[in-house]
Amino acid sequence: MEKTNIRALVLEALLLIDVEKEYSHKVIDMALEKYSYLSKADRGFFSKVVHGVVEYRLQLDDIIKKYNNGKRVKPVIREILRMSVYQILYMDRVPDRAVINEAVNLVKIKRLQGLTGFVNGILRKISSEKEELKFDDLSIRYSMPELILNIIRDNTGEYFNETLEYFLNTGHLSIRVNTSKSSVEDVIKDLEAENIKVKRSKLNSDILYITGFDRVDDIEVIKSGKCYITDTSSSMISKVLGVRDIKKCVDVCAAPGGKSFLLADKLDKSSKIYSCDVSENKVELIRENAKVQGFSNIIPSVADARIFDERFSDADLVLADLPCSGIGIIGKKPDIKYRLEEEGLKSLSNLQKEILDNVSKYVKKNGELIFSTCTLNKAENEDNMLLFLKNHKDFKAVDLTERMDKETIKMLEESELKNGYMKLIPGRDNCDGFFIAVFRRDND
Repeated sequence: MEKTNIRALVLEALLLIDVEKEYSHKVIDMALEKYSYLSKADRGFFSKVVHGVVEYRLQLDDIIKKYNNGKRVKPVIREILRMSVYQILYMDRVPDRAVINEAVNLVKIKRLQGLTGFVNGILRKISSEKEELKFDDLSIRYSMPELILNIIRDNTGEYFNETLEYFLNTGHLSIRVNTSKSSVEDVIKDLEAENIKVKRSKLNSDILYITGFDRVDDIEVIKSGKCYITDTSSSMISKVLGVRDIKKCVDVCAAPGGKSFLLADKLDKSSKIYSCDVSENKVELIRENAKVQGFSNIIPSVADARIFDERFSDADLVLADLPCSGIGIIGKKPDIKYRLEEEGLKSLSNLQKEILDNVSKYVKKNGELIFSTCTLNKAENEDNMLLFLKNHKDFKAVDLTERMDKETIKMLEESELKNGYMKLIPGRDNCDGFFIAVFRRDND
């Protein structure tokens, strides 16, 4: 088999992301599946460079612009420069001279020989002066557009800088143990037997942080359904569940099903969980994942969360983990920060209001509604929570301190918990940004 030019593969991936506007995590996953024969080292290099270039795009472009005198370059040359500058600044495995030589070779492969001197000159200059590079502008230092930077600042307080650092340095994968299939201790033993490094989350003992593996799909505890890939943040929904007997549960916007599986793991096996999403393709994904997890009480259902559906009436619990701007998961999906615009943020907030208004009708008296997002945006979170309570006098916020142990309460913001919601802040909680609010229906 002819050896794959891994840097040419990186270049093609970056062009798909930047020019064709594909999402980086999808491009990475598709490439690693297609080129499954790549060595562990090459797979790691490919993932790190593609993700890193997207993550640091603003900073890389700022550097290139300074050394290029602001001139425009062809997309292919721009990506070659970006991936090379990223390696020079953030990867020690390959000497700078080798990075530059490989960049020149890529230019030749693309039959742009006339630009080899241009690329070589810029990269050599950057390499020789890289220790002198400084980024006083926070937007450039953390490669974060001003709009998103300001939202994060307004929603993380004293943990602002730590949150920005977290987004750039998220190095672990989080998995939740399916305790209906295995104990956490046994899963840890299984993982360590595969030479995978394991740490336990301080916020939720069912969550494990793992590193040192090659292919996620090859991890036995995930393949067998003993674990499911879930961040600590979203798993905290399990901490706010009431102790009441829940017979009927509705999870809207549920695909690929992670939160439905969390509910199935924590609720009685007799509970019926309607796991809903808007298309048959999404629901089929829930159905397939539910089989792996081993939950027979999950009922995958096609349903538009904006439109009333009689099937879901008289629910004891409705979980509405809603479409959002995703600012809390920028560390995993850096494309998000370049695609968000103010108008889009308003549109998402309005969509959440529409869905909450509709799904609240499913909640029976003394039933509960859990509203959550994976964003750090007050307009989508606290503002929507307060508006919902204002417009729905039959619902009241639940004091969440009554459902948590003292140690967990200490790690979070107690005043928020008492007012019925919790915010997970990356720089404080070592997890994605997340918001959870719980409402109880007191009257018909």
